[in-house]
Amino acid sequence: MKRTIFTLLLAIFMTNTAYGEIFTGGVSKVGEQESNRVIDSDTKQGVDFAKVTIPQKKYYTYTDANGNFNLPAIKIDSPTILNVEKEGYRPFSVTINSGQSLSSEPMKITIVRSNPTDIALDSEILHLGDNNFSKNSANASDFKLKSIGPYYSKDFIMTNNAKQSSNYLVIGSIVGLDTKLAKSMGQNRIRSAYSSPAEIYFNGRMIGQLHVNGDGQRIKIPNNLIRPDERNQITIKTGQNLMPSDHIDYDDIEIMNLSILSE
Repeated sequence: MKRTIFTLLLAIFMTNTAYGEIFTGGVSKVGEQESNRVIDSDTKQGVDFAKVTIPQKKYYTYTDANGNFNLPAIKIDSPTILNVEKEGYRPFSVTINSGQSLSSEPMKITIVRSNPTDIALDSEILHLGDNNFSKNSANASDFKLKSIGPYYSKDFIMTNNAKQSSNYLVIGSIVGLDTKLAKSMGQNRIRSAYSSPAEIYFNGRMIGQLHVNGDGQRIKIPNNLIRPDERNQITIKTGQNLMPSDHIDYDDIEIMNLSILSE
């Protein structure tokens, strides 16, 4: 039987906005083994019309009926977040490492259906800090957003049933941490300084710290701190430069996809 090859359908539009240029890509059908693809974790089938974004590059596209999608030949100079959104699924993000080309190898991305108990806190990319960072800081070249300040807080309701489960704050992706551990792992090029880790608070109590950049980091929420059917609060505070200084210098970081998941 003759194999049908669909021609590449790619349209790149440039639109000037207050935030710069936004690149919109079309989907691509070039055979399932040659294309990037978003897959349902249960059915192993492609997920149609999932939104794929690279927020730091101001690029977005959608998957086709088979879950395939196209990415531009953008050279990645520092770790960059790629995000996938689809109604009915948990938001997913992954960090593309420095030196990779987005079009070099097809990506197979598996996403998971959401549960009624999932709490989506924020799916946007958030910049914490003071907009004062070295060019050698982790991901400095990709910081496009203005800082919202040195901390982020969000209120939400948890039901009494949450106390019967294990609950986690899940951070989809985080870039920009300049901690001592991140430095030792080669995640930044700063020679003479490093910052304290970012701190995670739940209802005013610190429940964890973030020392390294990466994806899918989980912080367990102690059940005894949960206020059933009342307002609960998550706060993320970025770290501070630990080298001597005449002023407080906050670490500039970017985070994406904050959720509360119960298991």
